[in-house]
Amino acid sequence: MKWKKLIATTLATALISTNAFAANITINGNNLQSDTSPVIANGRTLVPVRHIFESLGATVSWDSSTKTITAIRGTTNIELVLNQSTAVVNGNSYTLDVPPQIIDGRTMVPARFIAENLNCNVSWDATTQTVVISELDATQSNIAEKQTTTTTNTPADSADEKGKTVYITRTGKKYHYDSTCNGGNYFSSTLDEALAMGLTPCSKCVH
Repeated sequence: MKWKKLIATTLATALISTNAFAANITINGNNLQSDTSPVIANGRTLVPVRHIFESLGATVSWDSSTKTITAIRGTTNIELVLNQSTAVVNGNSYTLDVPPQIIDGRTMVPARFIAENLNCNVSWDATTQTVVISELDATQSNIAEKQTTTTTNTPADSADEKGKTVYITRTGKKYHYDSTCNGGNYFSSTLDEALAMGLTPCSKCVH
């Protein structure tokens, strides 16, 4: 009997370490309301799919035959497949650190990836243990688009600009000063935003 209890305890501990309950999530200053708590899996915060999408103004549909989640907001179309690490946004493929998955009977998706692809800033408040999501307004969106256009047309940033503009991916953990580093598919951001998102510098191109 003792060995059975030991096995049960070991399995329970393993499950807790794999998927731990996360802290709060706020969207535009309001707590994300859900009957299922956010979960942390492999360092990423997962939230109930319908709650995160609908809270950000997207419509959600589910195709049971292909296990595909489709969310649409404005001109943005996001497709995720259950237990698959590849997501498609407006026809472009992205690799997820953690795939959509069912936890305790609920379909959970990575909060940061969803929020950033719906034109939101994501940061971490260590004091309150809260994931903070805020939507960009039209002015901020236009600035971001102009920065991206400028980056595309400019072969290299000057030394003065290096302290202002960095390059990040939707799901990466590092920021870059070189938009071609490692052949990544980057978009421009600011150093302050990258640091607020908890990103760390790339050892190859950040000096």
